[in-house]
Amino acid sequence: MQHGGNITRYQAEWGWRREDLADFSANLNPLGPPHSVMQAIREALSAIADYPDPHGNRVLSALAAEWHLPENRFLLGNGAAELIFLAMRLLRPKTIATLAPAFREYEQAARLEGAEILRIPLRAENGFLPEADQILPVLAKADLLVLANPNNPTGRCVPPDTLGELLQATKKTGTWMLVDEAFLDFLPDDEKRSLIPHIDSHHKLIVIRSLTKFYSIPGIRIGYLAAAGHLIKRLRQLQVPWSVNSLAQAAAVAALSDEGFRLKTLEWLAIERQYLMEQLVSRGYEVVPSDANFLLVWRPDIDIEQLWPQLAGKGLFVRDCRSFAGLDGTYFRIAIRSREENERLLWALP
Repeated sequence: MQHGGNITRYQAEWGWRREDLADFSANLNPLGPPHSVMQAIREALSAIADYPDPHGNRVLSALAAEWHLPENRFLLGNGAAELIFLAMRLLRPKTIATLAPAFREYEQAARLEGAEILRIPLRAENGFLPEADQILPVLAKADLLVLANPNNPTGRCVPPDTLGELLQATKKTGTWMLVDEAFLDFLPDDEKRSLIPHIDSHHKLIVIRSLTKFYSIPGIRIGYLAAAGHLIKRLRQLQVPWSVNSLAQAAAVAALSDEGFRLKTLEWLAIERQYLMEQLVSRGYEVVPSDANFLLVWRPDIDIEQLWPQLAGKGLFVRDCRSFAGLDGTYFRIAIRSREENERLLWALP
């Protein structure tokens, strides 16, 4: 499985020191990790001499307060990836429907459970926007609908009206709905867009969130899942004990309470995303309108097999998108970084 953010590989193969390379291949917030999170990790170091809280009750309490739901509606995981695989293990669908292009872990996790994959191809001519008229006809054929909101690698959100239609339709068809909201934190109205408030009215709804991207802590590994209480109980029985370590739990509590960092990030992203999009368009690239902290970029004369090593030789690493269904070597994905890093990339692009 190909991923971005492989810093160890970039350093080993290209000889760059970590401080000299700019990683646009991983969709991480360049403002993080926040000071509050680093401080919490330092203060929690002595806790590594003890086993971690098996359920992460301090984090569950923080999540319950944030979402105004009981603690037993949440499950912590060793990153969102663990929770995706855990949900598939619980549901064991015969057939899943998923968007294309999309994060490949959904298909990998489903195939491990023997599921057939139904891909819903998003239209490039429509900016890869997920539309109800494409998704609704597939529901009768699938046990599980998997959506990312915003989608990766396109950065497009499912329109709220479409989400509402899908919620109602899946109730009628009895289709499970798994929604990955790993990048929804990057939207200022994320709490209004989230489906977490619907978990008690839709008992076949599972929502997964990550703290990795927004707070830039991929090495810590922590995410959470929201679902009806009886589903959380069953998932916990399937989960490996002590899945989330003490440092990750401390980091999560600090992150969830750092409103200042959240506001600073949203202000930065609104400015830098617009700047980077405009600069790319002025250079002849087409950029998918993104709601997230990354951009899917296309130009017909681009060949990623040539472009990737050219950029890597300058310490710049972008995401080769050929592993995403429906995308070829004329596409690449870039995370939105600091102004200095963004300008460095713009200077290097053909």
